[in-house]
Amino acid sequence: MSIRIMGRYEHNGEYIEVTPSVLGLATIYDKDTYPPLPKVAKDRLRVYREFARMLDAPKHPYLENERGIPVELLTSDRFLGRIKIDARGNAVFPHFDADGLTGFELKNRDFTGFASGGAKALWISHTRKDDDCMVFCESAIDALSYAVLFPDDQTCYASIGGKPNPVQPELIRAAVARMRGGSEIAAAMDADVDGRKLAEVVKRAVEMSGRGDLRFQIHEPSEFKDWNDQLRARPKSPLPYRPQETLTA
Repeated sequence: MSIRIMGRYEHNGEYIEVTPSVLGLATIYDKDTYPPLPKVAKDRLRVYREFARMLDAPKHPYLENERGIPVELLTSDRFLGRIKIDARGNAVFPHFDADGLTGFELKNRDFTGFASGGAKALWISHTRKDDDCMVFCESAIDALSYAVLFPDDQTCYASIGGKPNPVQPELIRAAVARMRGGSEIAAAMDADVDGRKLAEVVKRAVEMSGRGDLRFQIHEPSEFKDWNDQLRARPKSPLPYRPQETLTA
């Protein structure tokens, strides 16, 4: 004679009882009566360990030779430490939230990846107290390209790494809320339908910041899909990249 065990569960102040099948196993008929399982947290410790093995990339063959990102930008104070290189030569872009490192994007020729066990947050350049503009791009490489195309020493840069997850809009809101009074927030996404949807995500985050003093604009590439395409198509300048200097009296 088999023993059937009755399960009793509490959920939102109500109790339910579940009787398993005659085999003692849950069946399809029980699926709506069990309490929902908690979501499994991402493995931050694993992400930290992997990231610790990577090196700063003041020079990066893939970014310089194939993406047209000048070494002067990679070694600038704005981006130093925000771009790493791993043992396979991948460009590595760390993502951060309020608690620190959450994961990292991986880019190389014909390859795009993300840290195993990690979660997308925001890749963001270093910020300064006198920054008066923040530019959000679809990818970190687009953000670097934008910085080369439109150099400005008072602009910081961020990317969301493609389609946003449920956490990223709040991270965008928090980032823009920290900007100085009267700052400009630019959504510089790809010139396509998906890019315009991402621009709307940034726009809504700015609105939710409660900062009526912030100025919002949408900036799309001209005649190209993304900013890196536009960068690579322009004639190579004989002069090295140099951020726009702030003139003082």
